[in-house]
Amino acid sequence: MRLKILVLFILSGISTASAQKAYLIHDFMKGYTLYFIQQKAGSQIKEYYKLTEDKGTKMVLEFGAKELAKPQTIKTAKEVTFKSLSDKNIQILGDVNFDGKPDIIIHETQINDDDGCYYPRASSHIFINTENTFTISQSISDVYNDANCMRGGSFDIDAKNKRIITSSTCGAACHGCEHYSVSGKEAKMISSFDEDGFAQGPFSKITGKKLENNKWVSFNSLSIYEPNLDPDKILAFDTKNGKGRILLFKIDTILYYAFQQNDEYKFISFAHPSSPEKANKAIFKFRKQNSSYELEFNSGSIKHLVYETANSVGIKINVNGKISDWQGMTKTGSLEALVKNKFSNVIKE
Repeated sequence: MRLKILVLFILSGISTASAQKAYLIHDFMKGYTLYFIQQKAGSQIKEYYKLTEDKGTKMVLEFGAKELAKPQTIKTAKEVTFKSLSDKNIQILGDVNFDGKPDIIIHETQINDDDGCYYPRASSHIFINTENTFTISQSISDVYNDANCMRGGSFDIDAKNKRIITSSTCGAACHGCEHYSVSGKEAKMISSFDEDGFAQGPFSKITGKKLENNKWVSFNSLSIYEPNLDPDKILAFDTKNGKGRILLFKIDTILYYAFQQNDEYKFISFAHPSSPEKANKAIFKFRKQNSSYELEFNSGSIKHLVYETANSVGIKINVNGKISDWQGMTKTGSLEALVKNKFSNVIKE
């Protein structure tokens, strides 16, 4: 009886030690074949990845426990679809360096101890799709790992502005954000800022720095998340000249005007008023003429006139007698909403 138990124990140990699976995958990335081997021994997991070109046997990527890559194992690999694998630590990340080719990320299976992060996490490695192979980018991998190291951290690829954007939370209404430019395999930070949502009023305060002419320049601004304004949004439109977006909205009894810049940051470069306590000095004059509407206000010596007719919308800006007419497009809402609404900082003429 004891001998039987001992034999079963030994066989069980052998089974655990040799719990290994090998896969051959053709649909991971167009033009390539992926070999994936995974070995589990107790709580330890080892993996091996090899990516080869479909045309020929040229290897373009190799990562992981190379001791698993025995010829007999690869020959007996089971052909499966990539989607059918539930536990995989390789994926197509996207075009992280904006050269038109998809790049790859591989996550480690072992979780590192907490090295100053909020929680233990596995390191990741980003491989850049070059002309003949996939090469690891330590620079971009560091950006990814540092972002995911932080509480609420994220790593986003902004294809429109060709930026990597990372963010992390620093409290209930506060988060930090960093923007990176990418050249080849190198990521370079170009801005870093904190958004403080504890400020009184509808706007969050932005404090940070930008890289300008290879020098860091401090800046302060405001931000707002437009979807949060619904249903308090009165009127919104983009300017045809591409300079930005006009927002008119109400919070309680106060009417606000905001100009949102048309760049990668979408900060509010001008607000009237910028906070509730300034509302008594941020007066609007509203006029209705048949089916046309005008909303006028001043900021120092600069005069602003938001107008809306049956066929047009826009804003005229008068600086020392020189008037710029910024015509609008993609309008939502209407100044007509001001006809019946009452605001503490709006005078109806």
